[in-house]
Amino acid sequence: MNIRNIDLNLLHIFVVVYDCKSITLAAQQLHLTQSAVSNAITRLNNTLELKLFIKDSRSITPSRQADSLYDNIKCCLQKIESSLAQQIHFDPATSDYTFRIATTHYGELALFPKLIAHLQQHAPNIKVVRTLPPKNDDVDKELQSGIIDLALVADRKITTETHSETVCGDTMVLISGPQHPPLPDKLTLEAIIGLDLICSGYEHEPLLNALKQNPNFHPPRYTLTTMWSTFYIVSTSKLVALAPLRLVHILENYLPIKTHYLPAPLNAIKLNLYWRHVDTTDPGHAWLRALIKSILDSAE
Repeated sequence: MNIRNIDLNLLHIFVVVYDCKSITLAAQQLHLTQSAVSNAITRLNNTLELKLFIKDSRSITPSRQADSLYDNIKCCLQKIESSLAQQIHFDPATSDYTFRIATTHYGELALFPKLIAHLQQHAPNIKVVRTLPPKNDDVDKELQSGIIDLALVADRKITTETHSETVCGDTMVLISGPQHPPLPDKLTLEAIIGLDLICSGYEHEPLLNALKQNPNFHPPRYTLTTMWSTFYIVSTSKLVALAPLRLVHILENYLPIKTHYLPAPLNAIKLNLYWRHVDTTDPGHAWLRALIKSILDSAE
């Protein structure tokens, strides 16, 4: 049997007739004439080469073939209706969407604790998969190919098929530990030139690019993939590191680190949210973007 030969409307009528066990009642529920319902069942019988209902003088009785088809057909029709409804009216309380978000460790810290708490309470069936962001030029490629749904990262190169919006701001500072010689609370770019730096993440790129303009600047000795180990190393060595202030405020309660402020505007951090233009009007996608913006706005 080729499914392309079956009219889905006939399957819907079959389910209603089966539930009602009456052509008359089914016609009333479907807002059709009795003859239209009878003709629909006849067409479905002919298409499937089955006899779905047995008529007597007062009622109709489903055949064994109808009994075996009913549950699966009704379930499939309900799934189709639910999927189509979600495309128009997204309900986070019942949706089982899976969203893939690429972000740095900083983006994860700024967003995920509150995001997960919100989902557990208001959207328990929605799943979120967090991945590390790809290289600069690959963010656009992974969005367009559907590998990720959203990217929460610093500035990236994008095409006209990708949309971006700034959703989070912070300040880059320098941190030192108790083993490092004392540093002033406020530093100039020249004061950073001779320091032994550790770097992690992408958020500090504008500041590093400015430092590289000085011929006496020494590139960072270590480049790490996570900020968590950076903080621990600084607190137990004579190395210093660049770090976002929001993260510093959290970890300075647990580690012996000191904050040193850097000159504006090179100390500014900006995180952008990236997504495909074709997802802009998707109700589920729009709901998640609005939720992310709300969480990050409240953390400013």
